[in-house]
Amino acid sequence: MAHPPVVKAFLVCDYVIHEQETNKKSCIGIFHHIGARRFPCRHGQLAIYANITDAVGRYVFRLSLVHLKDGREIGSGSTPPLELPDPLQTAELAFRLQNIVFPEPGEYEFRLSCNDELIAQKKVSVTRAGDA
Repeated sequence: MAHPPVVKAFLVCDYVIHEQETNKKSCIGIFHHIGARRFPCRHGQLAIYANITDAVGRYVFRLSLVHLKDGREIGSGSTPPLELPDPLQTAELAFRLQNIVFPEPGEYEFRLSCNDELIAQKKVSVTRAGDA
């Protein structure tokens, strides 16, 4: 059984741009806070970037968004199985999320799991605009 990888970076941002020629990824607009005028609010688009290493084996990565007030999962998605052959190489994951609905102001958390084991988490505060 493959051991869980080590997460070197786990970021919430507006966009992850993948440059084809150099194979480099750029995270644009990194943030930890969302302000909304009314609730529930719909956030049009955001991205999650994960940089992992020390991975060898077959993995399924799962990203979920949890409302910390009550532990309720707002949404989730998984990658197809990925075969990572070299523990010395870095692997990068980028998730593009659209139209996420935050039901109320509060603390939310993106959670990254690998083969059903939590490996990274990032909190985002959602407030009423002007309250931040």
